[in-house]
Amino acid sequence: MRFKLTAIIAITFIMFLSLPVEAKNIFKLGHDITIAEGQKVDNVVAVGGQITVNGLVEQNVLAVAGSVVLTNKAVVRGKVIVIGGVVAKGSGSMIFGDITEINSSTLSSSIASALRGESEGWSLILNVISLCFFAIILIIALIMALLIPRSLAAIADAIQTNKIKSFLWGFLATLMIVPFFMLLAISIIGIFLMPLAFTALLLAAIIGFIAFSSLLGNFIITKLFQGHKKSMVKETLVGLGLLWLLGWIPFYIGTLIKVFAITFGLGGVLLTLSRRKTSH
Repeated sequence: MRFKLTAIIAITFIMFLSLPVEAKNIFKLGHDITIAEGQKVDNVVAVGGQITVNGLVEQNVLAVAGSVVLTNKAVVRGKVIVIGGVVAKGSGSMIFGDITEINSSTLSSSIASALRGESEGWSLILNVISLCFFAIILIIALIMALLIPRSLAAIADAIQTNKIKSFLWGFLATLMIVPFFMLLAISIIGIFLMPLAFTALLLAAIIGFIAFSSLLGNFIITKLFQGHKKSMVKETLVGLGLLWLLGWIPFYIGTLIKVFAITFGLGGVLLTLSRRKTSH
């Protein structure tokens, strides 16, 4: 259930960022969506709004911080996923996929299930933690792409033009983390500096990961849509969504993909900083 849920959310997320406008997909932020009787759409996504389905949805319905109302005439051929809301289902509605709710009620049940040692409860809890962490990175990515796109582009360019060097710098920096903090721990001043050093390292890793995501997003969009208008926001969000999805591949493959992305990103940040010092 954990893999299926995250995969559907990530695929839907990437799809709505990259599909052309003429596709029959509806996405709204902070507004309600109503699929009227006789109306036919492919996917419906609402963030901060309610979705009311009275027609046909060929694929999936996703509501974040909102509920889904499925009337008696509603037909959904895919899945219905609600995060932070509920699903109200009419007796005559037809849902061919799974219905998944993540709200305070299901979380309470999952916590109780986890305390009893049941794996299904832990699965949902870890799923929610993953979504929250992804949301934090998403917010940071949006802020960077909107406010400081040049800095983000500079790091992405450093990774692209120096792939091997970026990986090596990131790998060496990762190897030096433990010795560095051990050196800090042997002095009083170093102990006080440890939280600052950890915060700086974490921010560098996150920023590098976001820069690598923008590079990946640009590659994907360029291959899929020739002549598209360059958008740092879209490229970054598409790349983040894809990396998040790939991160759920089992047998540690997903974890390795994320580790490689972080390593390249961290190396890119260090290369960019060294370039700026050299230029000054």
